[in-house]
Amino acid sequence: MEKRRLVLVARPLYGARNAFAALVSALEDSGVLSSGRVKLVFTEDNPLGIVKREKEKGNIVVVLYGVSSPIFLDVIAEIRRVSKEAYVVVGGPHTEGAYWQFLRLGAYAAVVGDGENAIVGLVEHFIGHNSLESVPNIAYYSNGVFRVTRIENIELDSYRPHAPSYELYPPIEIMRGCPYHCKFCQVPWLFKSSVRFRSPERVALAARDYVRVGRKRIRFVAPIGFAYMSKRLGEPNTEAIEKLLVLVRQEGGEPYLGTFPSEVRPEYIREDVLKVVRRYAANKRISVGLQSGDNRVLRLVGREHTIEDALQAVELIIRHGFQPIVDIIFGLPGEDEEAVENTIKVMYYLAERRVRLRLHTFIPLPGTPFARERPHGIHPKYHEAVRRLLGRGVIEGDWREQEEVARIVYCVTAYDPLPTRERKPLEGEREYCVEVWKLLDKVYDNSKS
Repeated sequence: MEKRRLVLVARPLYGARNAFAALVSALEDSGVLSSGRVKLVFTEDNPLGIVKREKEKGNIVVVLYGVSSPIFLDVIAEIRRVSKEAYVVVGGPHTEGAYWQFLRLGAYAAVVGDGENAIVGLVEHFIGHNSLESVPNIAYYSNGVFRVTRIENIELDSYRPHAPSYELYPPIEIMRGCPYHCKFCQVPWLFKSSVRFRSPERVALAARDYVRVGRKRIRFVAPIGFAYMSKRLGEPNTEAIEKLLVLVRQEGGEPYLGTFPSEVRPEYIREDVLKVVRRYAANKRISVGLQSGDNRVLRLVGREHTIEDALQAVELIIRHGFQPIVDIIFGLPGEDEEAVENTIKVMYYLAERRVRLRLHTFIPLPGTPFARERPHGIHPKYHEAVRRLLGRGVIEGDWREQEEVARIVYCVTAYDPLPTRERKPLEGEREYCVEVWKLLDKVYDNSKS
């Protein structure tokens, strides 16, 4: 008879297998996957079929999800159904910002901090080695109360960013957490917000594995690409950046730094850094966050830089032979008619300089100070400005799609904004959120049956 095992079913959403790389490598390095007691499988489809087959063999089944806010509505019905047949553990940015929403659906646990030590602790719990409350960085529901265990931050150098045995090679995370406090961004406000770095040597070791399998283009994950190993706020560590790029080059890699997904704040764009990036990096584009063309709005959202800082950074980028990509967010809280007009003026100015504009729409993400700011849509003047600029070939971004996403995400938060014993929706929002709340009512009511 086959020995009873723990089966972990990783459920990548929309093909996002790489999101599980850090968890898988942590499980591998802990030895649990080689013990014979734990099996890990991936599925791109609803996992109920796998759950049924494994339970028939007498195995314990745990289904792992990673959920961001834009896809929350797409997966909650599945999570609700799966949680009735197997243990469900949910992670991802929406989970950190609103973990109680998944626990109300029936999830067994929600990961609210670093996932590497959380997943190892959870596996040890499921095989009987420890209690749930002893697992770090999770939330769970017990006796009518939502509970969060101790938050235990990891050292990035203690974990590999990839899992070659499962062919998981994501962009290499070189920095976790952010020292700034932009009110629209989840990174500084969630549980794992303290700033940590992966050393150049450990990054180079990972890059060696990437190059060995033909993945020479090495991209990095960092909330501020040029803040890598920074010792003081607003001051790049040029020596560390050069070491990082040189070591990756020595392994045969082609490093990309300062472009997605390691964009840059204006303060960190300096002559010495750009010279190093020009010499050693492979990217020809530098992405810089402006977000608004109005200094009052920049202050309101906590950006801590001015329009003038960003425009000077753009000039430096151009001078050093890079193509600047400037991020702008439509509809930020506090934006008025004057702010819209000021932002449009900046857009036209940048377009004249052949700067590409990557446009976004404000989304009130859970866990941020702006989570309960109702989005007011894209101002008609923005639509007109974009229409005029499209012919110049300088516009990119998902700003149109994000307008509807913003409404949905806000309504999801408004439906269940706090980890209270009973759900307490925001008053006065039912009419605005009627369609979203009807869907949520259906799923949550079914979760009780």
